[in-house]
Amino acid sequence: MFGSKKFNNNRNNFERKNDDNNQNNNEENLKPISICSICNSPVKSIYTSIKHRDTNEYVHFDCVIRELIKEYRHKLGRNLKIYYIGAGDFAIVREVLDKMGYLKTFEVVERIEYEKKD
Repeated sequence: MFGSKKFNNNRNNFERKNDDNNQNNNEENLKPISICSICNSPVKSIYTSIKHRDTNEYVHFDCVIRELIKEYRHKLGRNLKIYYIGAGDFAIVREVLDKMGYLKTFEVVERIEYEKKD
């Protein structure tokens, strides 16, 4: 009497179906969208990519940040950083810190239009 199953466990069937769906979604996510023209690695997610200003192909967001830091390094300083400000644009930003060293506010010094507007 004890230890014998007399009921149908639908939860295990549900979990197996979800595992199958997750495997299908993971396989689709592994297909590259394009090849990053900066690092030559596959771009797998549109959510972590941006269109390159020259080639208009998807490239890694982190690669673009590195590219902009190299390009604008002469303008960057101790409290000057590159921020993504949305809509395909970046900016050189002056960070204003409080006495404790925490970010209090920031001021846009120069706007960098990166993604081409259609």
